[in-house]
Amino acid sequence: ATATASLARGTFPAARHPRRVHPPAARLPARRVPAAVRAAKDSPSPVDDDDDESARRAEMTYADLPSVPGGSVLDCSRAYTVDIPREIVANALPNRGVIQYVRLPAMEYNVLDSSAVERIDVGKFRVNAGTQKILMWEIEPVGTLRIVPTDDGCEQILLGAVMNDVKARRTGKESVVIRAMNASLKDLTMRNAVTAVDGADGRDGTAIRCQIDVAGTFTEGPFAAAGSQRLSSMLDWCLRSVLPWFLEQLAADYADWASGKARGKRKVNVTQVAGEILAGGKRKLPPGVAESAVERG
Repeated sequence: ATATASLARGTFPAARHPRRVHPPAARLPARRVPAAVRAAKDSPSPVDDDDDESARRAEMTYADLPSVPGGSVLDCSRAYTVDIPREIVANALPNRGVIQYVRLPAMEYNVLDSSAVERIDVGKFRVNAGTQKILMWEIEPVGTLRIVPTDDGCEQILLGAVMNDVKARRTGKESVVIRAMNASLKDLTMRNAVTAVDGADGRDGTAIRCQIDVAGTFTEGPFAAAGSQRLSSMLDWCLRSVLPWFLEQLAADYADWASGKARGKRKVNVTQVAGEILAGGKRKLPPGVAESAVERG
């Protein structure tokens, strides 16, 4: 969702300074998509009609994105750990240590609304992030994951992702932008390894480590048009911003689970979180969170 928002807004990390002067030959390709989207974003009224001129301009501009010879190649990994406070681990109920937490069934993670996680087969789950409004588009991100238990936690492997076009259900008119995004998403692979590791003070299994590996070779859609360098830079920036926030949520949820407290459904507004990241939020690491060296399997 973060990458989608970034692509939709035209705000790649490498293109966050609109006043930078470029040679005339380079200016039009670099600014063409963001200019069309900004025109739609600055519209005085919400875009609810597919016939709105600004919406049409954005759709047409994205539909005309040039192909990058050979497409784009992505290979990006980041890892962080969060230490669980000593008193929380010491006062945990029996069989509620960190290692037991990271091996919980997928439907028992409460960082997101657990009702959005549906088991569709043994070890396979569908996660629905709900309807999100991004500019003039209404999307419903849905991912299919396989959960693989490991000795020290689990691996969550993305089997497929799609952005459902919510507005098209009402109007019957498919968004060119969303179709192009889905053409890129079909080639995306992702692995999220969540493990219990030793804490910074040397205590056994008292920290949670998360490493996300994102990769893909893209020949269609905006990911292909972005080019390898820009796409990798964007995804790396997103992971560096999102992962610390994610681990902060896991640590808070573990504290509730370990003590037997009621764990309320943590509904996350994905668009709001993406907006904070794109605006430069979450740059400072939360207390107890530290970056880890990436492990190559």
